[in-house]
Amino acid sequence: MHVRSYLLSALLLSSLLCGRPATGQNSVNSTARLFVRYERAVSGHRISEDLLALRDSVSRKDTTLIAIRVCSKEPLPLAAANAVNPFNLADLLGGYGYTPQQIMFLRSEDCPSASTDTPATEMWVIPEGVALPPHADALKSNELRLVPLGRKPFNRGVRDYKAALNELVRDLQADPDDAGVVFGYFLKSPSPALRRRMREAAGILRRSGLPANRHLVRSRFWNDETSTIPPDSEPTYPSVFLVDVVKNSAVRK
Repeated sequence: MHVRSYLLSALLLSSLLCGRPATGQNSVNSTARLFVRYERAVSGHRISEDLLALRDSVSRKDTTLIAIRVCSKEPLPLAAANAVNPFNLADLLGGYGYTPQQIMFLRSEDCPSASTDTPATEMWVIPEGVALPPHADALKSNELRLVPLGRKPFNRGVRDYKAALNELVRDLQADPDDAGVVFGYFLKSPSPALRRRMREAAGILRRSGLPANRHLVRSRFWNDETSTIPPDSEPTYPSVFLVDVVKNSAVRK
């Protein structure tokens, strides 16, 4: 009986020791951690609150990567431009001390979005030495830029949208890795003038002969600050953007 009790005690002690993390090892940080997921556009205030919480939860900011993963079947440049806040997140993370080399853009088809129009965006915390979450594409944040085109901004759009579209077509024809997006921002519902110009934009891109998976034209609710006194008028011009894949991190002028 004493021998049996001794053996049971030894086995129990052995199992406890085997299940204990090694000295200096943090089991919580042994895998990538999903910090937040955005299914729809959120306010800048909400993003700021999330980033403050992120700052307080990361113990080694200097050795931690932050992955911004978009959930889409489209190529990463188009998916990132159309997703919920990825470029805005990357910019704001820079204000919290993260370098462009620490911020990654990822794309995955294994995290379905609730909306078929706007891909969800996830923010992951990646401790040093830990693999990135599952993904199909990956770029550092300084390897993908959202570049506004047009030189005559007006009420959340650009008056010279046709010139901006022609510039966009030339850029896309010159670089097969880039993509383009045209957003028609609205406050309550798209104005007739905006709808007409969005149709014109879609026609210009369609006639360009570029593959359909390299550009999109979409109406989008304006989810930023507005004026109530006096109230803002509905936008009448679209916004045009180039999604620039930067080669060798040498930013194109």
